Amino acid sequence: MLVSENQEISLGREAAPALNWEFGGEYHDPGLEIYLGNIARRIWRNSERPGLPMEFHIQNTSLPNAFALPGYIAITRGLLGELENEAQFAAIIGHEIGHVMARHTAQRLSRSTLQQLGLAVGASVLADTKGADALLTAGAIGSSLFLFKYNRSQEIQADRLGVKYMAALGYDPVEALRAHEVLEASVKNYLRRHGKSQARDNYITNLLSTHPRTEVRLYEIRSMISELPPFRTAGDGRFSVRFQQAIKDLKRVNTDYFIYDNAYDQYQKKNFAAADLKLRQAISANNRQAPFYSLRGFVKLNQQKHNEAEELFSKALSIDSGFQPSIYGLGVVHYSSDNYDQAIHEFKRSLGLFPGHAGSHFGIGKSYFDKRRFSSALPYLRNYAGAVPRNPEVHGMLGICYESAGRIAEAVTEYKKQIKIEPDSDLGRYAKKRLAVLEEHR
Repeated sequence: MLVSENQEISLGREAAPALNWEFGGEYHDPGLEIYLGNIARRIWRNSERPGLPMEFHIQNTSLPNAFALPGYIAITRGLLGELENEAQFAAIIGHEIGHVMARHTAQRLSRSTLQQLGLAVGASVLADTKGADALLTAGAIGSSLFLFKYNRSQEIQADRLGVKYMAALGYDPVEALRAHEVLEASVKNYLRRHGKSQARDNYITNLLSTHPRTEVRLYEIRSMISELPPFRTAGDGRFSVRFQQAIKDLKRVNTDYFIYDNAYDQYQKKNFAAADLKLRQAISANNRQAPFYSLRGFVKLNQQKHNEAEELFSKALSIDSGFQPSIYGLGVVHYSSDNYDQAIHEFKRSLGLFPGHAGSHFGIGKSYFDKRRFSSALPYLRNYAGAVPRNPEVHGMLGICYESAGRIAEAVTEYKKQIKIEPDSDLGRYAKKRLAVLEEHR
């Protein structure tokens, strides 16, 4: 263990914005969040480290998952809508809290720097994109999810702790078995809706690769239940009726997001007309979801319809004023219209919500660069290059910034990288010329 408990809390606080936005941002239902948050807090208070800070959130993505950090617990809309009762929710959240209490999360966090935690998120989809295309690719959320991977023994320990927690609070621990079955079924349903198989989906493969096989895991959970100290079940131990009443609106909204998810798949394939059609259907079904308007804004950006894009991002923000992708989208609109000062303003607002957002760093860096404020551009371009080292233009831009600051050795290094990655672009040819001059005078 490389970190103290205070450092662990700090690391969790730093990592939370990246996980929040990579999992769709928050699903807004205050009553539901209070109801579920109270259950999560009861588990947390009865765990091994009840003094750690804790927030509970519902993440607005159809991807079935749950996770916990020191200070942050979350379950996705997609998984929550599949659960049958309160006990299953307690089993899943108890498992995730178990990872925190056993310091598994700290072990994973301690292996990465804070910069890697933030800027590496989603970086794989930004490589090999050019110019404003990189900004557009960065704008769509959910394409490359940051993931904590635990080993098999850690998963078993978290299962054991989760079963212990739920039984101590009066839930029927047998529902931990059913919760696992529901999770597996929800993953299969998610993949089926997206036309994928488990073997072909890298995220799902990574998610499940360290979990014990189903039959082994269920056997071990049964053994854990048999070894529990005496416990008393409250009521029927499941509380299905009140749970289903609480999530009925979310389940209805889930079906609207199935249309949105299809649109997002089309967006990823650059089938923008098909994506737009699906998004209009989603908005017709539910006109109070900021992500529907926001993704349609990115569709319009790709179609070079900047005024329509701006209207759609503004509409999304009228529904959810803190929706980071739409704030970022406005930055892209203003950058595309050469309104660099306003672009910088919006990109900085975006970073205020998601400090590690690579696209926002790139957008600020490009805006300052195009204003020829090279010293201001430098830190943002450097951050972006750390996340997306194979971007075909960032190293040439960095070379110019370093050269303007008189940092010749660093300029030479960046020009060489530019030539290696993209030698035949305007920046590549410029890098060759400057490299010849600079090396001649060294």
